[in-house]
Amino acid sequence: MAAAFLLAAKDLRQRLRDRTFFIIALAAPFGLAAIFSVLLPSSDGSLDLRYVVVDLDRGEISAGFLSGPMAGIEEAGIAEVVQAASEAAGREVVESGEADAAAVIPAGFGDAIAAGEQATIQVIGSAEEGLATDILRSVAGAYAADLQGVRLSVATVLATGGDPADAAAIAARAIAAHDETPPVQLVDRTAEVRQLPANTFYAAAMAIFFLFFTAQFGVLSLLGERRQGTLSRLVAAPIPPWSIVLGKALVSFVLGLVAMAVLVVASTLLLGADWGEPLGVALLVVAAVTSALGITALITTLGRTEEQAGGWNAVVAVTMAILGGAFFDLSSGPEILIRLSFLTPHAWFLDGLDQMAVPSFSLDRLALPLLALFGIGLVTGAVGLFRARSLVAQR
Repeated sequence: MAAAFLLAAKDLRQRLRDRTFFIIALAAPFGLAAIFSVLLPSSDGSLDLRYVVVDLDRGEISAGFLSGPMAGIEEAGIAEVVQAASEAAGREVVESGEADAAAVIPAGFGDAIAAGEQATIQVIGSAEEGLATDILRSVAGAYAADLQGVRLSVATVLATGGDPADAAAIAARAIAAHDETPPVQLVDRTAEVRQLPANTFYAAAMAIFFLFFTAQFGVLSLLGERRQGTLSRLVAAPIPPWSIVLGKALVSFVLGLVAMAVLVVASTLLLGADWGEPLGVALLVVAAVTSALGITALITTLGRTEEQAGGWNAVVAVTMAILGGAFFDLSSGPEILIRLSFLTPHAWFLDGLDQMAVPSFSLDRLALPLLALFGIGLVTGAVGLFRARSLVAQR
């Protein structure tokens, strides 16, 4: 055991003097995560809109639009609502980008509603803010539907013998009844599973992707030792073959842990990533490193030279990253693709982080991702390290 640690310490010193480790394990994943985070900025799912209402009618019905639905979306934190004195002023604010959309209530709006005539609320929106315009259009449409309901209530009462002189009072009672018992209520609920913000997702995705290039360093050096002739001297020394293999595996494991830990801290401090519960993140990182070590050890021992083994590792790493959803979200893809993704450690690692994004998170939610990651690592690692021991024996 002591020999394994000594060999690992020697290889670690050599590897840390090599700039390749810092580029592949740290600079490349962090740089790509930073670029993706800028191109696809993180969002917490909230809206921050600004609307303008131009009330040219200044009647009770038009005032209801401001005190009702527009006040509701403002209180909900969806949008800020301001008023403008004229249609031209409202249009100018929208065109200048100071507001996302504007609603214009024309003069005579209330009289037209009372007379049963057609009345419109004009929505002015920017082509660049389609969602904001659609929201305001929906709000105006809902208010128009409410007014139509009031109109039908009045018409029904009058058709059954009501006094036309009481139309205004009937309308007022209908509006009051509608306000007291709205037909639809919006209630906030938190989803049990939510998607990671972009900055966290890409930091995690790039970390697990490049981990497979980092984890190959230790076992790959066995082929280098054999090519240089130093492996024969190690075998000739009073060192058991399993100590040599264990030492190389320790190098890969330590390098993987260091790289992942640095990326977690750096992305949190510099990119604003939120990885989740520290203990859960630590467990996922250890499990991910174990799986990467096992797979790269198996692939490396299939190669005859460093170049061949490195090429095969690269192909496997890129293929699993694509299939595992490290480059794009698979949730909108075919069901078969989603199922196949869980053959990769990448999907299980990202799924574990998704589980920690749930407000009611507890460590037992990580049981399946951790079991899958450790299982993949231990099965492939056992085969790979057994083959590596045979490689040492053959020298």
